[in-house]
Amino acid sequence: METHLSASALFSGLTPKELAVVEQAGRRQHVDTGSFIFMEGDPADRFLLVLSGKVKILKTALDGKEQILLLAGPGESFGEAALFTGRQFPASAQAVADSTVMSFPRESFLGLVRQHPVLALNMIAGLSMRLHHLTHLVQQLSLEDITTRLAGYLLDQLSSSSHPSEPVVHLSEKKMTLASILGTIPETLSRAFARLTRLGIIAVDGEAIIIRDRQKLADLASGKKL
Repeated sequence: METHLSASALFSGLTPKELAVVEQAGRRQHVDTGSFIFMEGDPADRFLLVLSGKVKILKTALDGKEQILLLAGPGESFGEAALFTGRQFPASAQAVADSTVMSFPRESFLGLVRQHPVLALNMIAGLSMRLHHLTHLVQQLSLEDITTRLAGYLLDQLSSSSHPSEPVVHLSEKKMTLASILGTIPETLSRAFARLTRLGIIAVDGEAIIIRDRQKLADLASGKKL
């Protein structure tokens, strides 16, 4: 377990002894695919860390349409912001794969923060990055069309891959999940993929997206009209 905690940016800087204390304050929880960890409006009485699997943080509209705000994988945390307000979770958390999370009760974790100030600094850094991500998401949803958002997503995936020089993006998310990330529905997302294919920018081979023209993809992602 200590290995899982030390791999998280939140707990970087803690000694093995301190990590053992953190571990004792948490509780492991297995979550099946599709199960909710908490719902929007539930009391924000805990903070969570993903040990394995993947969890999506989402908002759901009255018509059932969902917008994914965050996908959290191993070593990533969620629920931090609500933790300090002591109010309600502003969004829901649902496992998109069989997952194991560690749950820290609010008061127990706040006690750890008081004992280990480095946790507060790490959390501030993490929340700042999260704010940057959400600001960018708002910009995309309000100012960009779906083809531009898809181009930006593919470009980001290409740049963050372990082999960025290879012109292939392997989609790890199902179409419905990817559509929710990009703020659309699967049918509209399919049309965006088709348009990029017609423009000769990509070729689709199952879950592999072959980038045929990276410069045009970058131009489209930046808002240029093709």
